[in-house]
Amino acid sequence: MLKTATIDVKDQDLLGALQGFLKSILKREEIGALLAPWRLPQKNRVMPTLLTDPDQVNRVDPLTPAFALNSAKVVSRLTRKATGKRVAAVMRPCEIRAFVELVKLKQGRTEDLLIISLDCLGAYNNGDYYRWVGDNIDTATQAYVDAVLSGSDPAPGGIEPASACRVCEHPVSLGADISIGLYGMDTDKQILVEALTEKGVPFLTGLTPIADAPPARQKAIDKLVEARTAARDKMFA
Repeated sequence: MLKTATIDVKDQDLLGALQGFLKSILKREEIGALLAPWRLPQKNRVMPTLLTDPDQVNRVDPLTPAFALNSAKVVSRLTRKATGKRVAAVMRPCEIRAFVELVKLKQGRTEDLLIISLDCLGAYNNGDYYRWVGDNIDTATQAYVDAVLSGSDPAPGGIEPASACRVCEHPVSLGADISIGLYGMDTDKQILVEALTEKGVPFLTGLTPIADAPPARQKAIDKLVEARTAARDKMFA
């Protein structure tokens, strides 16, 4: 049974590869809607948005470091009652943890939900984000992604991500049904996809199977967590 696979990135278009995968999920009969960070018509604004048309996925952007609100409460409202159709939700690891707590309080359900999470690259506070992004969200986002994944710049663009992100020791979610891996991958060529639950397995059909994640991935994650732990200790010393 396919549980680990890769997605090819064509023409170094990482965002396009992610959009293509999410579009394939939304097209499946059992998925009624996709909740994901979406570029609003207003300039450079990205908000969690419920989509039902696969063509709308062309504006999905889970890479730009915008975090206007925590989507856990949105997912909670969407899942409180059975709808007969499953919602796929793209969530950050911290949002998943918050949603799990809401489920414990019976304020949300997982039965009709497919949770998708990709490695979190951090985010800016709202004010800093709008100051950072400038006029070209594509260029700014690509520069941010390159800086974070290479580990070359802890403050891309000269503006530091939110303090919570700088000390977060959970950049990878273990609570998702499908995990999309960026750290330790050559994201100009391919990204990792893992089904962490049986619910996620069918959505990997048609992808290129691999036995395990590359060793470089865990090394990159360990290095990142070590740096963030040191930052946390320094912050609270």
